[in-house]
Amino acid sequence: MLEVRDVTHAYSSSRRWGRSRAHTQEDVLSRVSLHIEEGTCLGLLGSSGAGKSTLGRIILGLEQPREGQVLFRGLDLYRLDAKARRGLRRDLQVVFQDCYSAVNPRMTAEQIIGEPLSNYESLSVQEQKRAVGELLECVGLSAADMQKQPYQFSGGQLQRINIARAIALKPKLIVLDEAVSSLDMINQTNILRLLGELRSAFGLSYLFITHDIKAACMISDALAVMAKGKIVEYNGSKEQFLQSSHPAVRGLLDSMLADHPRNRHRDRPGWHNND
Repeated sequence: MLEVRDVTHAYSSSRRWGRSRAHTQEDVLSRVSLHIEEGTCLGLLGSSGAGKSTLGRIILGLEQPREGQVLFRGLDLYRLDAKARRGLRRDLQVVFQDCYSAVNPRMTAEQIIGEPLSNYESLSVQEQKRAVGELLECVGLSAADMQKQPYQFSGGQLQRINIARAIALKPKLIVLDEAVSSLDMINQTNILRLLGELRSAFGLSYLFITHDIKAACMISDALAVMAKGKIVEYNGSKEQFLQSSHPAVRGLLDSMLADHPRNRHRDRPGWHNND
């Protein structure tokens, strides 16, 4: 489904030294390779600044890498002409972390979900309204929510709207960029369960970008870990991941808080002495 081959990327930066300005390249990704099989979910873990979101934008075709290839269904995303890339884009969708900034606050739920349908399908007004109603029901909402605006939904409900928009065109791959990290634990669990159901129903593939090990383990078939712009660990099973001795993996595991405060210990990260 997706193959990333030796992707390298850097951002330009400049600093002023007296009257002169020095231009430098800051490496963000270094020879990153990964693959996602059809109908599977790859969890991409890493701390902030590891390069996860940059890689996600490159996979989506939003930012061209300095070097390397992104092959989607065997086609090099950055060697296609504009028409071919547009045709491919309908099969590549995204759900962002901030559900509020990902939508136009002036639009209704019907307009938000219907936007990709308007761009790619030739549906009558009634056909599109019916499709939007069905998509709302697919994500656990009601067709009666169609005329509501973003401020009338909770965070969890609005993220369901974003998911409905992402699946509107029945894509092959969805990039989930920290899609549950801004939600409370109950909504996280419900959204992850919904994503699992949608994957089974529509044969979706996911790239699940996160720093949350528990969320990644709940939804992913395989796990990759990024650190300083590189893939430092790739595990085909959660058991292998949990047994890894790599410092980046151990750091992520050590940063996890126990579910209940009484199970947190002074000698582990996350302990706060409030005495």
